[in-house]
Amino acid sequence: MVGVVLYAGLVQAGLVRDPFAPVAAGELPLARSDRHGLRVLFVGNSFTFRNDLPQIVGRLSGRPDRIFAVSFTAGGWQLRNFAANRELERLLHQVHWDVVVLQEQSEIPSFSPDYRAREFDPYVRVLVQEIEDAGAQPLLFETWGYRTGDRRNLPGDTFVQMQARLAWGYADAARAVHARIAPVGPAWLAALSTRPQLDLWADDGKHPSRLGSYLAACVFYAVLANRNPIGNEFTDGLRESDARFLQRVAWDVTRSRY
Repeated sequence: MVGVVLYAGLVQAGLVRDPFAPVAAGELPLARSDRHGLRVLFVGNSFTFRNDLPQIVGRLSGRPDRIFAVSFTAGGWQLRNFAANRELERLLHQVHWDVVVLQEQSEIPSFSPDYRAREFDPYVRVLVQEIEDAGAQPLLFETWGYRTGDRRNLPGDTFVQMQARLAWGYADAARAVHARIAPVGPAWLAALSTRPQLDLWADDGKHPSRLGSYLAACVFYAVLANRNPIGNEFTDGLRESDARFLQRVAWDVTRSRY
């Protein structure tokens, strides 16, 4: 117990790294370089780092729309945690980012307006202000609903119902700060409307499978590069028919938004 208290004190004093703190990963050296490319920082939790979504986005890109994708993530973190994080504040000013992506904990934007007004909206405002002060554009990552909805909080919930609540929550937040949204959740909804047996979720029914992360990456590629992902040669090892289907869905959904 004494050792735990001592270690916690060292972490608080900044003498030892917190093992649960966010970690910067990805193409940070390239983002810091003078190489031509779009510099994108992904801020979030396991919905972002599972299957290394930023890396897939980077692999989808290429000349002339090279994307240097960097992540700053920690498991279970909320935007309220990032809003008080000094490392993120430093990272925002270490690189001339073009876009900074914000991903909230997967349930919070689906809760009631009163709850969002306390636990979501204020931290979106703080982070968007920091991002804009650093000269970058904010982009909200609208995530997907759980396979069977959020039944821990709403018995009888469904994916479609949870997805609708997430869409409302992200839309309200985006309007308040004049930010764009990456419509990943709507792309999941569109894909499953056509192919309901497509397993976009991992075994836990919450996190993305490789298919789910690839679909998310195609959405981000379309939004960030403003380019059509259909026919992109990078399929991340998926069956070509699946990759082409997800590319088409991502393009159709983003084209209808932008």
